[in-house]
Amino acid sequence: MIDADLLITDCHVAAMTEGGEPYGAIEDAAILIKDGRIVWVGPRADLPVHKAVETHSLGGRWVTPGLVDCHTHLVFGGDRSGEFERRLEGATYEEIARAGGGIVSSVRATREESEDQLYASALARLEGLKATGVTTVEIKSGYGLDHDSELKMLRVARRIGREAGVRVRTSYLGLHAVPPEHKADRAVYVDKAVDEILPAAHAEGLVDAVDAYCEPIAFSVEEV
Repeated sequence: MIDADLLITDCHVAAMTEGGEPYGAIEDAAILIKDGRIVWVGPRADLPVHKAVETHSLGGRWVTPGLVDCHTHLVFGGDRSGEFERRLEGATYEEIARAGGGIVSSVRATREESEDQLYASALARLEGLKATGVTTVEIKSGYGLDHDSELKMLRVARRIGREAGVRVRTSYLGLHAVPPEHKADRAVYVDKAVDEILPAAHAEGLVDAVDAYCEPIAFSVEEV
């Protein structure tokens, strides 16, 4: 007998399969859950004896594994809706960036906001992802571009992982853009991002991976 507290019925389950086909399906499925974790899933006809006292019908809906969003900038300050209007009018991303917008405009706003402010706005964005079935999120830094602000972003990302009901993996994106204060000495910033900020973030346990923006308007292959 399976120890469970919830039985879900009248559903179809999207599943991974072995072999050449990447996806499969369990029609007319049932799912047993104990303390919020799946303990059995399969065709309802094969449902084993269980202890679940609560049953919930999904009315023929589909159940999928938790989705993974592997590239997000969930934590940032400010609002770049004005740049969206410029894009609609035909301006390229590069044109906006060279005019002081793009990443740099978000850097200014992110540096000004507190950890609590960044956390609150990131949570609001996260709700949209969770509503579509996302349960694991990669979150990049890269809108701080100085020691304190990069660590601030990564701390917020870690807090989301602890408190918001999703798995979080962090990416340190110190080489996202050259910050305004280093326009004349970009090599100094590259060294600082690699030799100072990254080790500090790693020492706090804030970094799962390292990323870099390698584009003509950002950093070269040699710099990366």
